[in-house]
Amino acid sequence: MYRCVIVSIILYSVLSRTTLSSYVDPHYLACEPQTCGNQSIRYPFYIQGKQQPFCGYPGFAISCDSNGFLILSLSNTPYIIHQIFYHNQSLRVSNAAFSSANNTNTPDSCISAAHNLTLPPTSTFNLVHQNNHKDIVLFFGCNLSSMPLELLDYRIGCSEATNKTDGSVLALYKDDVKTVSLVSKSCGTGGEVVDAVVEESEGVGIEEKLRRGFMLNWTASDCKLCNSTGGRCGFNSTIFTFQCYCTDRIHASKCVISDGRSKASMMMGLALGLGKGIDRSSFFGAFHITI
Repeated sequence: MYRCVIVSIILYSVLSRTTLSSYVDPHYLACEPQTCGNQSIRYPFYIQGKQQPFCGYPGFAISCDSNGFLILSLSNTPYIIHQIFYHNQSLRVSNAAFSSANNTNTPDSCISAAHNLTLPPTSTFNLVHQNNHKDIVLFFGCNLSSMPLELLDYRIGCSEATNKTDGSVLALYKDDVKTVSLVSKSCGTGGEVVDAVVEESEGVGIEEKLRRGFMLNWTASDCKLCNSTGGRCGFNSTIFTFQCYCTDRIHASKCVISDGRSKASMMMGLALGLGKGIDRSSFFGAFHITI
């Protein structure tokens, strides 16, 4: 009898350690937050190649380039993510075509003639409308030699598709109708004209405002309840359902702490059942379990 009890205790100890402590749900492990540059990436975003798609929300796939910049693609246009604010579901982005050109911070930085320097309409990301927003217009391919001298102050770089002398980029506020009209005539009809939005800031030029970008809000299933209970959020695209990945298993919205006593009782019962099946005569030798 005593030997049976001892064996049961040993089995209970082994089973409880293995079952209750060692097992961690693979989805929970896979969705551990990752970093890119100095930013922590978690739901609703996921880094392609480093995190599984089920760790994020549809449409929130991002990439981490070799320089540590986060890139979000919207309507096939790359945007640099400068900062993510998880607490209010917002982020600051700027068009990568302009931002990368300004990394050198020199007047000779060439800018690609992107067709869109603002945000294309999506159901997931929306522009945060603010009182300090200003509409601007960019003129590409302007020939400096044929322009009035007073227009040179609006030059922010060269046009990537042309050379640095004959292909300048000029940026003006859209409400400056007189100057916009003058530049339109001076640049001719050969260059591209692109609309953009910037946030006004004292003592900062238009090129820096474009590089700083603008704020967006995002729409995705809320993760706060899952996080507050120790879980990691994810999404099942097959059934289009939010999921909360917990250490024990997948839950619908939050991690539920199971009754430890119930688990202990279950394990003890299993151990006692196995203990009774052990041949007492072989307890100190090579014992076997009878079935």
